[in-house]
Amino acid sequence: MTSCSGCGIVLGFKKYKFQKLYRVPGKFCKNCMSLVGKDWDDHGSITLPKRPCDLCQTEFYFLQTAWQGQKQKHFCGVCHKVAISGILPEKSRKEMTNKFPIPMLIIGCLGGVLMVLGMIFTLMGGGEAGPNLVNILFGAFTTAAGFLLVRRTINNRRLMLGNV
Repeated sequence: MTSCSGCGIVLGFKKYKFQKLYRVPGKFCKNCMSLVGKDWDDHGSITLPKRPCDLCQTEFYFLQTAWQGQKQKHFCGVCHKVAISGILPEKSRKEMTNKFPIPMLIIGCLGGVLMVLGMIFTLMGGGEAGPNLVNILFGAFTTAAGFLLVRRTINNRRLMLGNV
């Protein structure tokens, strides 16, 4: 689905675009289209400032305000519905501690152990007979699975801290 470039609400079948003469990118709802068009007619270009939404960090022309905790913040149409529903926590994601949660730490350590054991199994091979294809493949898959677990753990932690 497409969202309005002016306010961020989800557009259905009614989408408006400026003609090539205006050189205004994006698709708009009817209200935003008329406001941006009026600004263009008055000034010869768009003078409205684009500001980022406090939740999704996407820039829009028209943001709606809502109170989150003790602060008044500006949200796009979709994030405004989320903010007024009360789902957002009082704390910001960036105020989290840098400690790993215990289950995430266990999964990350399991991935590290799998990586090391898979590498050892691959390099040690089958003993005197030499490494065969089954030992190499099993060790390689174990190493890859461990690497994926560690990488997924680090990516999830970055998401939780908002450092994406």
